[in-house]
Amino acid sequence: MNTVDTDSGPAHDNGKLLTLPRRPRRRLRAWMTAGVVVLLLAGILGLLYLTPLLSVSSVSVKGTRLADQNKVQTLLAPLEDTPLARVSTDRVKELLASEPAIQDVRLGLDGPSKLVVEIIEHREVAILKQGDGFFLVGDNGARLKKLAKRSDRKLPVVQLSAPDGDRRIFDTVVQALAQLPTEVLAKLDTAGAGSVDTVTFKLTDGRTVVWGDASQGAFKAADLKVLLSTSGLKDKTLDVSTPRRPVTK
Repeated sequence: MNTVDTDSGPAHDNGKLLTLPRRPRRRLRAWMTAGVVVLLLAGILGLLYLTPLLSVSSVSVKGTRLADQNKVQTLLAPLEDTPLARVSTDRVKELLASEPAIQDVRLGLDGPSKLVVEIIEHREVAILKQGDGFFLVGDNGARLKKLAKRSDRKLPVVQLSAPDGDRRIFDTVVQALAQLPTEVLAKLDTAGAGSVDTVTFKLTDGRTVVWGDASQGAFKAADLKVLLSTSGLKDKTLDVSTPRRPVTK
């Protein structure tokens, strides 16, 4: 039977002293640091979202031409005293959803708390006659504004030659007009169609443009621009329905 003498002296005289890593203490410090960071972030977010010191003091609107400036200002009034961190482009567009002329907005600041809303409006492409009134039509197909008289804009009047209960024909005509540059739109007197495949324009000089359907509008617009700029062209019909192969007669 073997026995061990525990009184024979220090056990490390004939061995090595090992130092174990202090992992538990380091983990504790890491968790404490992370907790402090979370608390700081929560405090900052709370400050941004709740404090009146970082809220909208006033709203300035610019860029309106078709939309009524005073009405837009009134629609945006709920933004005042709102924390800046809670003001978003989507929120502003939601407030302005009733204004058909407004396509988009850009937000900025003038100083620490004055919100600047820049209005981006739809492009006007046509005139629609309803009853005794004339309405400006945008590239979105919506009525943007009532005109005092037809001559207020150098744009074509939409004239459809077939029933259009679902607005497909009207939307096709508008889609075609939206492809044309402003200087070409100014040369059109009317725009119409009997179906979604038979869009035509009448120029102010009496000539007819055969556009066809809504496909490849950019190419058709380029062809038409070239034809209109060709001096000495006396043909009465300009057919751009086949892109890159226009026909005149």
